[in-house]
Amino acid sequence: ADGCVSVPLRFAPLSPGRYPCKILLTSRYDVRLYCVEGVVNEEYPEAKFEFQTPAFEPLVQNIPINNKTKTEWKCQVNIEGEWFYGPPILYVGPGETVQYPLTFKPILECEIMGKLILQNEVDGMEHIFDIKGIGKKPLALEHISVDCEVGNVTNKSIMVPNYTRTSITFKVSSDLPIVWGNPYITIDPDNSVPYILHVCPWKRGIFKGIISFSVKSRDDVESQEEPDTDQEFSIQKSPSELSPIFLEEDSDDNFSNLRIWYHLEIHSSPRPPLSTIEMQCIALETVSIEIPISNPKEKIIHIDVKLTNDALSGLQELTLNPLECVNYIVWYSPATTGYKEERYDMNMHYCLLLTL
Repeated sequence: ADGCVSVPLRFAPLSPGRYPCKILLTSRYDVRLYCVEGVVNEEYPEAKFEFQTPAFEPLVQNIPINNKTKTEWKCQVNIEGEWFYGPPILYVGPGETVQYPLTFKPILECEIMGKLILQNEVDGMEHIFDIKGIGKKPLALEHISVDCEVGNVTNKSIMVPNYTRTSITFKVSSDLPIVWGNPYITIDPDNSVPYILHVCPWKRGIFKGIISFSVKSRDDVESQEEPDTDQEFSIQKSPSELSPIFLEEDSDDNFSNLRIWYHLEIHSSPRPPLSTIEMQCIALETVSIEIPISNPKEKIIHIDVKLTNDALSGLQELTLNPLECVNYIVWYSPATTGYKEERYDMNMHYCLLLTL
């Protein structure tokens, strides 16, 4: 009635590919020619690729795309799978093989399954690849070195990033008892903010450790208290032992394994001496001097004593009760004549210069 007739056509390809054909309809009064093209994609992915990399470390895999035709390809790229990235369009010249750079950069420990689909705009053919990404434990984001002086507080600013699309509150921890700061820090999406770390060593030397930022859980919110500046926020664990802190169950994005950490290296130099004491002695004889030491605090303090000359001797450890004052005895037994200046340190509390 409408002047149209359906012509049944059966298409049964045996393998993937592009099948152009022509259909010719003839009659006594008319001739009709129809061009028909069948595009058959692979039933299974052409290949499988697996990526393994620590969190925040990008890994690039070049995937070869071969054009065996005499026509240039323009492929639209669709990537399924979180933390996978690549160019949205790929051009492949006739008879050429072009490498498609697929990048996997996770921001947390994870296992992601996905697909890479390249669709040729010329003939509609699709090239499909299975991809799997495994995010391992993160490496240190940065090595932070701090130069400071015994007994003095030094502030160090650390830039902490948030690579997610949601605001995140991190819980802060460290394995160094000589550092402290705010126990929590909140960072807006796709932003970085400075975290102020306070450092106050009690003796000279080089101290190495870590500072870690882990996602705060609901339990942390309920138990959060005002920080005590006399107490460190640290815990005695290595980065591989730090347990992940989980987000609330109703969170839109699950970043429970998100953790950022930094290497810390504290270089502590001696503080200036409180006073200078002169000691005179005949070689091969021994002389002693009493040095008054007091504890002005309302708690017991333990003092480690460091003598810088073998000719000096005395107790290596000293314990003072609250508000107690004692005399520390130093013995000097020189083997040779001469004039020397030596130090002896008692943690962050005392540092004296001895003129011998």
